[in-house]
Amino acid sequence: MEKQLSDQKGKSPDADPELRFDHNVIEHLGIKLYQNKPVNVLAELLANCWDADAQHVWVDFRQGFATVADDGFGMSLKALRDRYLVIGKSKRTSPKEQSPGGRKPMGRKGIGKLAPFGVARMVDVATVNAGVLNWFTLSLDDLLKMGRDGGEHRYKPVFHAKDVSADLSAAQGATSTATAEVRRFLRRMRKIPLAERSGTLVAMYGLTANALPAPDDIISGLGARFSVVLARPDFKVRVSSRLIDEKRALPAFDFRIPAEGFKEGKVGGRPVKWWAGFVLRADWPADQAGVGVFAHSKIAQDRPFFFGAKGKEIYQRYLYAVVEADWLDELERDLVSTDRTSIDWHDPETAELLEWGRKEVGTWLDRYAEWRATLVQQEVETAASTMRSKGRIHIFSDVENQAIVKLVADASGSLGRGAAADKSREDLLDVVSRAWINQPTRELLRKAWTDLANAADDADAFKSLAETVGDHAVPEAMGLALTFAQRAFALSVLETAIGKKSEARLQKLVEEFPWIIQPRGELLTADQWLKTSIEKIADEDESKDRAGRTIREMSHQERADFVFLTSPSETRIQIVEIKQNDPQHTLNLENRRQLADYLDMVESERSSADVSGLLIGHTGNPRFDAKDSRITVKSWDEILIECRAAYLELLAGTLEQADLGPGDSRLAMVKQFGGPKVWTWLNKMAQKDKRLAAIMEKAKQTGIMITASTAAPAPALPPPTPPAAAEIPPDASAALPANED
Repeated sequence: MEKQLSDQKGKSPDADPELRFDHNVIEHLGIKLYQNKPVNVLAELLANCWDADAQHVWVDFRQGFATVADDGFGMSLKALRDRYLVIGKSKRTSPKEQSPGGRKPMGRKGIGKLAPFGVARMVDVATVNAGVLNWFTLSLDDLLKMGRDGGEHRYKPVFHAKDVSADLSAAQGATSTATAEVRRFLRRMRKIPLAERSGTLVAMYGLTANALPAPDDIISGLGARFSVVLARPDFKVRVSSRLIDEKRALPAFDFRIPAEGFKEGKVGGRPVKWWAGFVLRADWPADQAGVGVFAHSKIAQDRPFFFGAKGKEIYQRYLYAVVEADWLDELERDLVSTDRTSIDWHDPETAELLEWGRKEVGTWLDRYAEWRATLVQQEVETAASTMRSKGRIHIFSDVENQAIVKLVADASGSLGRGAAADKSREDLLDVVSRAWINQPTRELLRKAWTDLANAADDADAFKSLAETVGDHAVPEAMGLALTFAQRAFALSVLETAIGKKSEARLQKLVEEFPWIIQPRGELLTADQWLKTSIEKIADEDESKDRAGRTIREMSHQERADFVFLTSPSETRIQIVEIKQNDPQHTLNLENRRQLADYLDMVESERSSADVSGLLIGHTGNPRFDAKDSRITVKSWDEILIECRAAYLELLAGTLEQADLGPGDSRLAMVKQFGGPKVWTWLNKMAQKDKRLAAIMEKAKQTGIMITASTAAPAPALPPPTPPAAAEIPPDASAALPANED
């Protein structure tokens, strides 16, 4: 078509320049392609400035119009006639062609000149090359009028200056507004020798009131469509006198990969550069997040785009990444859409880049999630420490405090940062710390007990209040039930591990979980300080008295299997010697002598305390007897069966007290925490307990059941001797590891 519209149709090389276009091309490639996209319009003009080797670009807005001016090489009258005013004429002779200044051109299709008609009714172009000015006006109304006639058209622009000297006297003959803008454009060149002056001005008139956004929005919009304006010192763009730089054009990043600059590599043997940033707060439109893919520093794939990566979508809205792949603009086939918003990802040429991007985005999101989790954890820790110091939340053990912080950090990871997020985390810390001890329910229960104590001597009122107390006690009972179920599970795990663990490991387990050996009665806790003190006294005492002599003769490894347990008031002390459940190493007189020596030493130092000993191991056949009233001998089987029986009885009792309905999900939690064996044992106990049988029947109705094929056979249980639930304080001990060495 270009040949048909060329000078061969009888036009001489000196003929007046004409805009040559086909039917409806102005409307489809100018108005509709760029309508309501003012930033895209300016981006096309900016790309032309880059291709013209401009070092400075000025974007200005005035009442009803906008201008884009540069100091590039400009265009001669011949260049206007043969190239600029030919719509659709390719700007390159080959995909890898460069500008005279060595730049990779951004333009390719030759339709960017129509972009201003997306926002303007009239466009002035004033261009200077080698000190010669050409200035003309294009009218959209006239172009559309011609286009309605159909066929091919030649539109003659209105020239105000044609091949005239580029001095201020040349700027005349148009409207006063247009003349003033051209004079302002020429005035920028006044310090340059006339013969060396060059540049181009595009002025867009007839803009609607809302045609262009605020300058700050234009700066960020252009920053999103170009990478070069932020990376090259020889291409400076100013919008309303403000230089576009990284600080103005890009959002503030909380986390960046790499910390600065680009990472470089190859995909399918082709060079690729990239960086990824994550914003402080995702308080922007959803279409601004994602990855922008650039070719020759101009957008080729617009956001939102994530290369099809799946997972961690909650963090995608914080991502703002740049991928530069110049080769996309150097292929023989043009794979970038006309409006440069998308790439043909179905083409075989882009398959490897698409797969690389999918994996890379997943890696960026994973790294950000890890970094953010650490950051949120630190912020929550700081907030919790401050709130504890001011008495705003409860104080627990270090382990529990850390557990609360972790819970709140995990729950509030997506809140972002700022005053509102900080307030939400503080509120959550308060709620979780109170829920940790079931404070709301306990407060209700306390009030119910108080009301009961103050109730009038009225049988009906007393009965009603008593029922209220019972109702409020249900959550507390279920809290105990879950603890007892977990302890019973721990024992079922420990049962299979006793023979595999060293005495030192077993000693450590008893120190951490003393309830294993004392399921009934007063709860004692490990006292390492007392043990160390007694051993030190024994080592330093050189007397020939029997007490302590055996301890001095023992190796550190032999001493390791002793555990010292004391009551809170230190009025009761129990020393436990722990041996493996090994038939080849049954308990013997030497074990008794060592334990007795410890008892003697403690009695001499703590004469007011009730001191006793417990010897645990393989009792042998016939059974080993310590023959010392202070020492109790038990096998590991006895320890486990007694402890399991106690906690199963407590578990059954609390379930009965709670009187749960068939749909209560806490029954499923009891099964989950207790495991298959515990659930089997409960079913076995239910055969002799009608109330427990009713509860297990409710569980079956809810689908919480265990089949005979998956259940382990329940061992025999000793006769139940249920203590009061209050004798065993609840805790959150984790299940014991089954394969720890």
